[in-house]
Parts: sequence; structure tokens; C-alpha cells
Amino acid sequence: MRIFTSCLFIFSCVFGPGYGQLADSKSAVPDPVPEYPLSLYKAATTDAQNLYNGRLYYIYDARDEEHQFFDARKLENGTVFYDGQQYENIPMMYDLVRDELIITHINGYENILLQSPKVKYFSFYNHNFRRFESGNGINPEMRTGFYDELYSGKTKTLVRRIKERQEKIVEKKVIAQFPSKNFYYLYKNGKYNSVRSKKSVLALFPAHKSELRKALREKNIRFRKNREMAIVTMVARYDELTKP
Repeated sequence: MRIFTSCLFIFSCVFGPGYGQLADSKSAVPDPVPEYPLSLYKAATTDAQNLYNGRLYYIYDARDEEHQFFDARKLENGTVFYDGQQYENIPMMYDLVRDELIITHINGYENILLQSPKVKYFSFYNHNFRRFESGNGINPEMRTGFYDELYSGKTKTLVRRIKERQEKIVEKKVIAQFPSKNFYYLYKNGKYNSVRSKKSVLALFPAHKSELRKALREKNIRFRKNREMAIVTMVARYDELTKP
């Protein structure tokens, strides 16, 4: 992020000589810090500090084979729009059980839980997640939370990704499991329509069933084996067929 690069430069100019002396001799005393550059550093990092001003997050069930996160149980750099400002190259994880976004603190040793209402969107692993409130941008019956924007054309497609924590006992030991579920929604006729099967998708486009089936055959996509790619292929072909 540009803000951190600028801050790092200012910080180096202000504290660099003092740090060098301190490393060479424990008795050395850093030079007095000029008041003006220090004030610039504090002002430049005000917005960034807001990003890290949250509750600590501790990874639960960390020793079990399955995990509660999207894609992987590890930090991945991404972009987040938080409290009115966009931040880039932020290490993050997305807890699908709690529907919460976690980032690592700038010190690299602590995980911070971001306040979901302040997160407008975030993206990583080539996925774009946006927060919707029930009845505002989505149907009233759809839950408030983060939705993966699978396709952003005319026929917008959202996916609500969740995991549920379950337990099983193996040799008198409790093992946590996290089965996942995905709920797909296509925007058609002024609202988001829940779809699951190929039949339910085709029902939304009755005049173009044959063309949409052909689109799947051309790319050798089986709906049951690759539901997401099949849905995107079908809605993209529909948008192409109906564009002005």
C-alpha cells in the first residue's frame, strides 16, 4: 500500500540514525526526534491504525484436519475496503462459520477481527466478496452477510458460502468437522432467484434453453461436477444472446 510505503520512508528518515547507534552500542542514545517529521508520521498512519483497531481473533480447532476458513487455513494477501478506505496487500482469512473477515496485525504476531458492518468488500484467491444487508441490494429473505460475486454481468450471480461446525468422536477424542454449503442466486425479473440444479437455471430462461444447453456441451461442462462454472457459462451465454 502507498500509505505504508510513505510511512516507512518517513519512519526510516526519523529513526534510522538512532537505530544504527543503538545496534552498535547499548549505551548509545538516539538523537532527538524532530517534532515536525514525527507529526507527519502520526498523521499518515491514522487511517491505517483504524484498520488494526479491532478485537483479537484466535483460531479455534487449529489442530483438526478440517478448518472453518474459505479455501485454506492460512493468511493470503488481498484487498479490503474498510470504514471508507481501501487497503491492499493485507494478509487475511475468511471464517465461513462466523461469516467474519480476519487480518493479521501489522506487527505480524496477532490476528485482528474486522467489524463486518464496516467491511464493504474484500477480495482474495481470485474471488470478490461484498457485504449485503437483507432487503438492501438483495431480497428481504436473504441473510445479511458476505456474498461471493461469482458473475457481475447483467444477470448478476451471487454465492452465499457457509460452513457449519460439527463434531464426531473417534477413539474417545472429539474431532471438529466443517462441511460446506453453497447457495446460488441469479438476478432475474427484478430479484435474486435461488438456483441449485440445471433445471432451476433453465427455468429462468425458458426461451433460451437449447442455447444454454449447447453452451455447456461446447465447453464439455457437466453441471453436477462443476456447478459454479456451469452456472457462469449459462448466464454469460444468456447475457450474450440478449445484449442490445
